[in-house]
Amino acid sequence: MSNFILLIVCLLMGMLLRRLPGFPPRAYEGLNAFIIYISLPAISLRYVPEMQLSTQSLFPFLMSWLVLGAAAGFFYLLKPLLKYRRDTMGCLILTCGLGNISFVGFPVVEALYGTEGLKVAVLVDQGAFLALSTVGVALAMIFSSGRVKARVLMRRVLSFPPFIAFVIALLLSALGPLPETIQVVLERLGATLSPLALVSIGLQLSFKFRQISATHYLIGLLYKLGVAPLLIYGLYQGLLSVEELRAKVSVIEAAMAPMITASILATQYKLNPPLANLLVGIGIPVSLLTILLWWRLLELI
Repeated sequence: MSNFILLIVCLLMGMLLRRLPGFPPRAYEGLNAFIIYISLPAISLRYVPEMQLSTQSLFPFLMSWLVLGAAAGFFYLLKPLLKYRRDTMGCLILTCGLGNISFVGFPVVEALYGTEGLKVAVLVDQGAFLALSTVGVALAMIFSSGRVKARVLMRRVLSFPPFIAFVIALLLSALGPLPETIQVVLERLGATLSPLALVSIGLQLSFKFRQISATHYLIGLLYKLGVAPLLIYGLYQGLLSVEELRAKVSVIEAAMAPMITASILATQYKLNPPLANLLVGIGIPVSLLTILLWWRLLELI
């Protein structure tokens, strides 16, 4: 319970700090940089070497790919009914097809399932990053200009600090556990993720409803917060019989709000930026409630 209270407090702190006179308006950029270059790599280096990788590990890793692929089919089928533009369709697929796995997901999963759950979430995050950096960028290019640049894809993947740390951690796993002193240092650095990420999100939350179709953001959130976790639950706990903790963490991560980085990518490629920002702004606070419902449901079943 204390971990969940920490999430709410940090989120509210970010929202309040943004309203203080003289507070730097782009302070979240510094927080995000620290998270990407320090916090996330530290978590990978601390926990990945201890993971017992197996075929069961593939299921959390592939979760985001399944949700993104299903999003493409879902929004494509609804296009004749909702009649949205090409840029809006690209925005919905990209933003709602990927979840806020690390910034919101890591703190929530740690609060609900502890350190063991966080280890599974790290696998989910790496799969989500690869999906964003490859298929996500390709989709953004296609819906924006109709072209895909392979060089851009490779550069994004190979230069992303958390991915580099993940690869190093996989190599270190062959050498056995890290020295205890290094483990403690990495734990302390990784522990900064939850408070910094939630404060950063609070600083960026935006609720601008003007000139945005309610149908578009409601159908987007319906997919991300409802259809996506239901799909993963049906596959992982129904058809594939995935190990319990991996299945539960995968469902909870599938229920996360739309990914902030995906919304930034949609904005960069001019895929209905107001809708992309609103999906994140509404999705994050609403998802904190719907995730609790999913968690309770998983515990009852």
